Amino acid sequence: MNTNVNKFVIKKRRKKTIKKVILGLFIFIIGIIIFIYKAPIFNLKKINISGLVTLSNESLQEKLKYNIGQNIFTVDYNKIEKDLKENPYIKEIKISKKGINKININVVENKIAYYLNSNESFKAINNEGIVVEEINSLDDRSLTKLTGIDVSEKKIGDKISEDTQITFVLDTFYKMIEVIPEELKFSEINILDLNNISCYIGNVEIILGDSSNLLDKMNIALNIIEQGIITKGYIDMSFDGAPVIKQSQ
Repeated sequence: MNTNVNKFVIKKRRKKTIKKVILGLFIFIIGIIIFIYKAPIFNLKKINISGLVTLSNESLQEKLKYNIGQNIFTVDYNKIEKDLKENPYIKEIKISKKGINKININVVENKIAYYLNSNESFKAINNEGIVVEEINSLDDRSLTKLTGIDVSEKKIGDKISEDTQITFVLDTFYKMIEVIPEELKFSEINILDLNNISCYIGNVEIILGDSSNLLDKMNIALNIIEQGIITKGYIDMSFDGAPVIKQSQ
């Protein structure tokens, strides 16, 4: 009889202990959750944006600044993605947390890198030579000026030319635009004559000739400029052999 009573008492105590442990864990977890959602240490302090080619970091930061100060666990990633994708230059984004108060946003841009003057406006062009946007101002768009083609009659969705060689040239230059540093940015690319392509980096004109070995010729020209061999003038690479370098005053 006493044995049965003792077993009952022990069982009762065990149940009480388990209930206390469960209650304690529940309170502890609730406390942790409240701490995570309320503690200033988890407030978003910085947004890092990578992958930009033609867009400026400052303009995107301005668009997302409302997130700064919010709890990092309550930041609405879907809204960030929606807000950023309103920009036609953005194709994909990937968001990830970095530590307890920072997030990383990797941007994949649509390949829009050029513009052409068209009457009183500008037409933005992608790497395939297609008009993707008509704008009154370039604003913060870091686009390279194209010259040599009249697009006044072209509409959004039209190709600036049916010449496939132009697509090749624009796509090749785009590959360079993606990786070259800001100080070597192209200011203008002239495609009036595809047998006499030229471009400008700062005060230096690069005469490339036709589109053969375009990347190789541009790499040589970029190295010459980067080494400070020329700061103003021209580099002529339109023929076989060593480039002709003419420094101007």
